[in-house]
Amino acid sequence: MSKPAVFKPWFRAFNAHRWQWWLGFKLALLTVVCGIGLLALSGWFITASAIFVTVNIYAPGSGIRFFAVTRTVARYVERLVNHDLVLKIQARWRIAWFKRFQRHAYEGLARFRVAQAIQGLTRHIEAMDNLWLRLAMPAFAVAAVSLCFIFWFSFYHWALAGIVVITGLGAYWLISRLAHYSLIQAVKVEKYQHRIRARGMALTESLEEVMAWKQFDKQSERITYYSRETERAFQFEQRRARKIKLLLEWLTHGAVIGIYWVAIQLFIDPNAQVSSAEVVMLLLAALAWQELLLELPQQWQNYGRTALASRRLLAEQTNSSAKAKVVESVDASLRWDNVTVYRQSRQLFSPISLEAVAGEWVWLSAPSGEGKSTLLNATAGMYANFSGKIAVPKLSEFNYLTQHTDILDDTVFNNLTLGRQLDEERIWKVLEWVELAERIQQMPEQLNSRIGELGIRLSGGQYRRLALARALLKDAPLVILDEPFSGLEVDLAARITERLMNELPQSIVLVASHHVPASVRTHDRHTVIELGHC
Repeated sequence: MSKPAVFKPWFRAFNAHRWQWWLGFKLALLTVVCGIGLLALSGWFITASAIFVTVNIYAPGSGIRFFAVTRTVARYVERLVNHDLVLKIQARWRIAWFKRFQRHAYEGLARFRVAQAIQGLTRHIEAMDNLWLRLAMPAFAVAAVSLCFIFWFSFYHWALAGIVVITGLGAYWLISRLAHYSLIQAVKVEKYQHRIRARGMALTESLEEVMAWKQFDKQSERITYYSRETERAFQFEQRRARKIKLLLEWLTHGAVIGIYWVAIQLFIDPNAQVSSAEVVMLLLAALAWQELLLELPQQWQNYGRTALASRRLLAEQTNSSAKAKVVESVDASLRWDNVTVYRQSRQLFSPISLEAVAGEWVWLSAPSGEGKSTLLNATAGMYANFSGKIAVPKLSEFNYLTQHTDILDDTVFNNLTLGRQLDEERIWKVLEWVELAERIQQMPEQLNSRIGELGIRLSGGQYRRLALARALLKDAPLVILDEPFSGLEVDLAARITERLMNELPQSIVLVASHHVPASVRTHDRHTVIELGHC
């Protein structure tokens, strides 16, 4: 079993709701105690009545009704309290994690670009609801009830209490084994599922090439293989859980038989003065306790997924803190101090230094593979493998046009705004900057026209200019453009460049391009950096 420390940060979140946490636990414990009391007292009352023992029927009858009503009410209220608590805590965790990505906005946005990262974060947070409802609370309740049984049975005979102690320790060992193996299986399953997602996404994105090279069957077979391995891992986990549950059943059956045998001996012993009704009561109480123990394997079978989720989330936190090398400048400038980037331990270019203020354009020029895009990602906080110091105007405000930008199967307006509240006048103005306004006006519903999946109703150049317009719509102190004019005619790119250099006076514009337009070199506030070999 992994160390309890992996759950400490999550249990700290319960401190803000201590009264609700404590109330939920007491209600859960009350529900269990009332259930055992109802069964034990009913057994005693029925047996005592059957053998014509003189008894005041009103006292046990009242006790039975009390246990029944209290158990029903306690269970209902406990569900409300504990589920409300878990939902509150999950909401708090989600807010905290998304705020963390907001504080480290660049790195967070880099992760959000990958759909499986979002799924992983959501899945891990959802897995944490097991921590209280299916792991901690049942275990605490069983431990508390077991202590009550030890105390109660010790009044009859030390052997009864000893059986409870031995059985409880044996159950703990079995459950700890189940938890240990479930964590191993959870790691294995996550590895296979990650490979399925990665290969599935790669196959989808490169379907044409795969079909052309007649590799579709081979790639599909690899996905099928990992699917079979995932299913095999699940089946192995189920078999191990059934085995441990079977061992626990044998252990608890033996405990019940032992309790019954000791109770019979006490009944036979005239000095013990234990009645047959009490024997039945002890037996039924032991059966109720056994039922609690037998529920633990099903609940703790999910321990591995919960512990793995906790590890992954804590690792995200550690990595986020460790990689936060980009800082916010005090004077709203962009600064590189001896910055270079690395790929697989290889330095891509000689260290460079720069300082740029609002209104300046910085052009990075170099052939493909020399590190232009990597340096842009590092400046945006999306790439941590760099040396030197990078300072940007504002950590959470920048516009970024990457080389690959997705266009939604939606309207022009929604593709440009992405849910942001933007003025249409501003939208048309930016479309004029990129010389796309006339084309949009010719469409049937203009801004409300659908452009089809992957921008199918637009040409390649129009598709790129739409993505560029989206990156320019919101004012930001830093604008990062990675090959913004790829696929455009030279004259069109020159006109757009000249127009943008006059329309963005409050922004620092960082551009990566193979070639620097001639019009740029005549601009009085520009810097051209040729990335050189090491």
